[in-house]
Amino acid sequence: MSKLLHTPQITSTVQAHRKSFSATILLLSKTRAPRLPLLSSLHAKSVPLLRTPPSLSRANLSLTRPSGFVPPAAHRRSFSVRAFDDSAPAAETQKPEQEQETQKEQESRAKKDGDYPSGEFEFEEFGAWKKFGVKLKMLVAFPWERVKKGSVLTMKLRGQISDQLKSRFSSGLSLPQICENFIKAAYDPRISGIYLHIDSLNCGWGKVEEIRRHILNFKKSGKFIVGYVPTCREKEYYLACACEELYAPPSAYFSLYGLTVQASFVRGSLILVIVVVILSLLLMRSGGVGRGMRLYANHLQHLPRCLFDKVGIEPQVERIGKYKSAGDQLMRKSMSEENCEMLTTILDNIYGSWIDEVSSTKGKKREDIENFINEGVFHVERLKKEGFITDTRYDDEVITMLKGKLGVQMDKNLPLVDYRRYSRVRKWTLGLSGGKDLIAVIRASGAISRVKSPTSLPSSSGVIAEQIIEKIRVVRESKKFKAAIIRIDSPGGDALASDFLSGCFMMLMMSRMWREIRLLAESKPVIASMVDVAASGGYYMAMGTPTIVAESLTLTGSIGVVSGKLNLGNLYEKIGFNKEIISRGKYAELLAAEQRPFRPDEAELFAKMADNAYKMFRDKAAFSRSMPVDKMEEVAQGRVWTGNDAASRGLVDAIGGFSRAIAIAKEKANIPQTNKVTLVELSRPSPSLPEILSGVGSSLVGVDTAMKELLRELTFAEGVQARMDGILYEGLEGASFANPILTMIKDYLSSL
Repeated sequence: MSKLLHTPQITSTVQAHRKSFSATILLLSKTRAPRLPLLSSLHAKSVPLLRTPPSLSRANLSLTRPSGFVPPAAHRRSFSVRAFDDSAPAAETQKPEQEQETQKEQESRAKKDGDYPSGEFEFEEFGAWKKFGVKLKMLVAFPWERVKKGSVLTMKLRGQISDQLKSRFSSGLSLPQICENFIKAAYDPRISGIYLHIDSLNCGWGKVEEIRRHILNFKKSGKFIVGYVPTCREKEYYLACACEELYAPPSAYFSLYGLTVQASFVRGSLILVIVVVILSLLLMRSGGVGRGMRLYANHLQHLPRCLFDKVGIEPQVERIGKYKSAGDQLMRKSMSEENCEMLTTILDNIYGSWIDEVSSTKGKKREDIENFINEGVFHVERLKKEGFITDTRYDDEVITMLKGKLGVQMDKNLPLVDYRRYSRVRKWTLGLSGGKDLIAVIRASGAISRVKSPTSLPSSSGVIAEQIIEKIRVVRESKKFKAAIIRIDSPGGDALASDFLSGCFMMLMMSRMWREIRLLAESKPVIASMVDVAASGGYYMAMGTPTIVAESLTLTGSIGVVSGKLNLGNLYEKIGFNKEIISRGKYAELLAAEQRPFRPDEAELFAKMADNAYKMFRDKAAFSRSMPVDKMEEVAQGRVWTGNDAASRGLVDAIGGFSRAIAIAKEKANIPQTNKVTLVELSRPSPSLPEILSGVGSSLVGVDTAMKELLRELTFAEGVQARMDGILYEGLEGASFANPILTMIKDYLSSL
């Protein structure tokens, strides 16, 4: 796969959007990794799924540099919001006078990446009067905000990092709070420097780029930042090499060997049959025979054809888009050419960018970095000799070194303040309060669902469509907000209820979210800021805004559909189960009769429904991006793009992080870049009593978060899954050091 595969460009012209079949379901996909995609719903209720094609797995990929990708000049195409409003009368969608974009949107589309403000951080020394004011505020600060002068801020970046804000009782790391700590520490006269532990990150590359940007910004303050890496791969080193000094223990594990993309194919394997049967039997005992039988039937669809025949199942699947690969790891023995083309392109871009970034940071030639990687160096002393790390020292030796740097006596403790405690220090205490102009921030992080499940964890509640709509309306109806930023870190839809009506409700919610964002954009500037991933349902949200900002390696796009149902007639016969249906209407049994295959006329209608579902998504994307449908068709078809590639194809407007989104929002709201603004977080958590008890209990008994997630996933086991095909999204976040067998089982169970 070292050579990029090329396929002919698609140039077919597709008709514009028309009034769609109201019963069609679009389930927006979730970007996951070697999990098994679900091709049909329970009881073979067929639903078109908007899926994100396979992504990268178990690969320590790096960020590309925002090297001035310039999106092409936008293609003019006039539409109205009502043209794609499912609730609008059909006659209204044809009125020419309504099919006009706003002037602001047209101006935004004509801009290039370089025309937007950069939002680059500039450190400004406080004057004498400002310093005096800060000292007064520190005197009246709350006790938990007191920090000893000459302290060192310590932050341990390890494991998962969420883009959501965390409450005091929530565990885990929060990207907004990490970034805010860097800014506060830069201006806090009590903080002398930062001691940064970096170890086995389990987050996407968008977050890595954001944190690295804040490391470089902190260095502008003149304070020291020292990195420490006991375990280091490409992702960890990308962050660590930005530090002023970098240390590792003599026994450190370094794995800078390059990047890989993996896709597993288990056609003919019986392990999946065993897993499904065992789970079904367990659920029959605990959750009832009905649920266990549905789980058994629902997931046997993943098995290869040779096993389908044995159990008596006939899958009937419609795929729209050449990059759709639902179930390839189970239905194929090798990677498809289209999937290989997509993954190879992404891998080549990431690998080249990683080499460029490291060579630039370390002051080495690109060829030297490539040769070093190809030598397979793992000795820490060699890394020290080549200048990849400053020195080899244990943690206590680094602390002793910091004592000497700060003039602390060796028999005294080094004053340290950790991440969690420092997160409670208000910016007001440090004189970093914002200005009078307010910008609303709406965070949409996690899988998209209609309503919040009572079993959802505080840290993984995801994107609740109804709550997002409510927040958007609050911002639109309020005159105090000058602009809004929708921060998106979502791979698409979560597990949904199994019935067809619930799928329709989910589709309606996504359309409503898109429309509410469009309406908000008519009243005030709205910027979409992508984090790790904004694919499928995540991109659906982003494309409702006039301006989209993404990180270099944000995964986005994934405009495609796969739909399927199962014929379980032979299976029912083998287990002695019978089902009879009395119906009225030619197509009444289309979604109900899983005991028989489609009739020819039903199969034709089913294919038309899937094609119509795809065209709805594609045409809305074309309308939102002011792009002709045939041009959108070239970049759709279920293909996932990185931020840079998406920008060059008109799916994204600018490359950058949250700070650039703020700068663009200020520009569009006619707020001078030199003026401060106040960011109002509408997604700030307020923990309930169960969440508090959960947090305390986790701390006391050490409950494994992964097990909690697994239990949450199993509660949705009987629902329709809208997930990324083939390869788990978590694979992008780095390999796990857990037991590989348990990891494989967890990955599969999580996809049920």
